[in-house]
Amino acid sequence: MRLVALACALALPVVARADSSVVFPLSATGKLPAALGKAPEKMTDALARAIDADVGAAPIEDAAGLLGCDPEATTCIEAVSRSVKATRIVFGSITADAGGGVKVTLTRFDPGPDRQQRTFELSSRSADALAEELVRVSAPLFGGEEAPDPRPDPVVVPPKDDPPKVDAPAGSISNTTWAVLGGGAIATTFGVVFLVQASSIADDVRAAPRDTPQDFERLTALEDKGQLRQRLGIAFTAFGVVGLGYGVYRLLQERKAHPVDRTALRVTPVPLDGGAALVLTMGVP
Repeated sequence: MRLVALACALALPVVARADSSVVFPLSATGKLPAALGKAPEKMTDALARAIDADVGAAPIEDAAGLLGCDPEATTCIEAVSRSVKATRIVFGSITADAGGGVKVTLTRFDPGPDRQQRTFELSSRSADALAEELVRVSAPLFGGEEAPDPRPDPVVVPPKDDPPKVDAPAGSISNTTWAVLGGGAIATTFGVVFLVQASSIADDVRAAPRDTPQDFERLTALEDKGQLRQRLGIAFTAFGVVGLGYGVYRLLQERKAHPVDRTALRVTPVPLDGGAALVLTMGVP
């Protein structure tokens, strides 16, 4: 007797009011996340309230199974409608994907038959919010208009553009720097010339005759001349290299420095016995 009573309860989930609708409990296809465990029940109740319908006691699959028919067949759905004496029945399923998205497929059936089915993709993350969203987006399926989303649109703050980078204008090269570079180049040139001459004189010394006292006098004078050229060559070359290096340093600094950050430099010629020298005076800020 208990089995018969249970079969009758499932076969006739609910007896609808006259000219009313029945929303059968939505069934979950697959496993829903734990946070959405009550989503089918809440969505079913919210949908029934929205269209003024009664809620069935069991999903459409159970009612159709006890009637021995396929819930996908129109004749079966008509038989279920007659069993609950409803002018309209609504049923559907819920699925959730790995990304947390929820899809609900609803079927609205009016004897006649008029059968319409739609699938809605919902973006809410809680059972209550999903129920509200389903009612809102499914309104056109029941002759209503979809209400606007009550949630405010997120405020999108446009990214701030970085100010354009403006390269600072390159500083001008002072005349002093050009003078240092030029002086260094000239001194280096003189040094190389003196060293070449000293090398040539050394060759002459090695080839000079050494037979008479006059030959030794000429050899001594030639050696003195070669040594002087060698000393001048070394001095001018060293001075020139230092001048070129410092000139390059000044040039690079002046290219990126403020005009007031210039290094002061003076070049003063100083006479010496048998030649001259250039005195470099630097003032570093």
